[in-house]
Amino acid sequence: MKSMFQILTLSTTCLLFAVGSSHAECHGSAFKLEKDKKDKNIDQILAYGQCVKAEQRARVGKWACQVSSTAGMKVDEQRRVTSDRISAANEKFFVTIKEVSDAEKRMRCEENEYGLIDNLDGSPANRCLINYDVEFSPSTGKFRGSTNTYNFQREHGAFTLYGTNHFSLFDGETGEFLVSLGVCEKLN
Repeated sequence: MKSMFQILTLSTTCLLFAVGSSHAECHGSAFKLEKDKKDKNIDQILAYGQCVKAEQRARVGKWACQVSSTAGMKVDEQRRVTSDRISAANEKFFVTIKEVSDAEKRMRCEENEYGLIDNLDGSPANRCLINYDVEFSPSTGKFRGSTNTYNFQREHGAFTLYGTNHFSLFDGETGEFLVSLGVCEKLN
């Protein structure tokens, strides 16, 4: 019975650590939007963003990333397809995650459509909901901002920085479809 209690305690502790890095505290349903109340809705969107930023503040900053493997397929000039492990174009790169200020978010909300009723996790195209922007060095193209520090997308790709500091980078440009995996280390 004692070992069962220890297993239960350990499992609960692991669950709390796992949930601690997710969106458990700032669930979008806790912030309600109302039809035809734009100013109040903007305040709710900003409050939700502040909650997410407080949860994820430790992930903001510069990260050094190392590609461990890249796989995918390429189409050459003769239209032959090769697939397998492919050497990565950038073995090492840097990612900088930046918070979008409340003033910037408010300006975006007031200029454009500010979000969907009951959907604060929102669409990546809705600039009003974005809490974070990301930059890559060397540049791998322009990524859209994100509501969180975990997932960033662009037209033909996506970058995910998991809570374990591992990453996946998908690049689906014409003639080349690659998935790179690796790990990042927080620099500041």
